[in-house]
Amino acid sequence: MQKELELYEMLYLVDPGFTKSDLDAKMSFYRDFLTSRGSQVMVQNRGKRSLSYKIRGCETANYIQMIYVGNQKLRTSLDIEIGRDISILRFLTTKIPRLPEVIY
Repeated sequence: MQKELELYEMLYLVDPGFTKSDLDAKMSFYRDFLTSRGSQVMVQNRGKRSLSYKIRGCETANYIQMIYVGNQKLRTSLDIEIGRDISILRFLTTKIPRLPEVIY
């Protein structure tokens, strides 16, 4: 029996020194990483924002939001890949809960 696909959201913070083209390339890389494994992805650049505290000496970061469809194995492989990227300051993955079905 195959595990049902889940909906995940990832927010990752990218080094503020990135140019727009570098940031677009980074976003495309992770989008392609997921789509090459059969996922559907939505990526949004939430802009550069101030951090509450310094992370690796940075006071600001580029906030990128991704919503994608996958299973636990895909989520784990993405977490490993993004964890190895030194330009990513922080990342957080959450599973979006399924809404209960209403029967009328």
